[in-house]
Amino acid sequence: MGALIAFDLDGVLYSSEPFLGEAYREAIANVNARRPNSFPRVPSTREILDHVGWPVPVILARLFPGINATAVDLLYAETLEVICAYVARGEGILFPGVAAMLAGLRRSGFLLAVASNGRQRYIETVLTTYGIAPHFLELITVESGAIENKAGVLQAYLRNRRLGPKQLVMVGDRSSDVEAATAVGCHFIGCDYGHGYRSEIEGAGPIVSAFDQLPAAIAAVLAAS
Repeated sequence: MGALIAFDLDGVLYSSEPFLGEAYREAIANVNARRPNSFPRVPSTREILDHVGWPVPVILARLFPGINATAVDLLYAETLEVICAYVARGEGILFPGVAAMLAGLRRSGFLLAVASNGRQRYIETVLTTYGIAPHFLELITVESGAIENKAGVLQAYLRNRRLGPKQLVMVGDRSSDVEAATAVGCHFIGCDYGHGYRSEIEGAGPIVSAFDQLPAAIAAVLAAS
């Protein structure tokens, strides 16, 4: 059985950056219309991107400290609706070469999975909109059963496929991806073309600057194990 390659989504396969700030503005306006003055400010796109990669409740807690819990719950639901609508309209970006490279990795015998802290509907919307869902194993998310974080997602994939950690490569762009790989004890490859900062992934494994560099990096880390 081939090794399992687990990809973070936003910042590795796909970018929501073109619309993310506007989506948050729209979602906040919708919540404020229903519950006036719940959110006095809209964070900048850069502020939002700095937190992408963590579970949505963590992102909202960091972006909106001290905001009423009911309002935050409303925004949790509203951001999903608005963001998925933007994705479905094709307003994000699938990084260059992703579809072809995923197909090539599958032909080479690798198992592919998405390992994201994002919500399941969001992940499914991205994969379906850009036609890449068939490349991946059945989706496991932080909304699946008792799984709480990305490390739990990775462990579930390993259990389901009866693989060991050294048969798994985590591909990510954020410190949350590094932490998950470290917790599981698997290989890590960093992507510095995404939303994160190079300092978040430096020293954790090889770093690629474009998606088409991944096959060589994957081969190298697996050969060294």
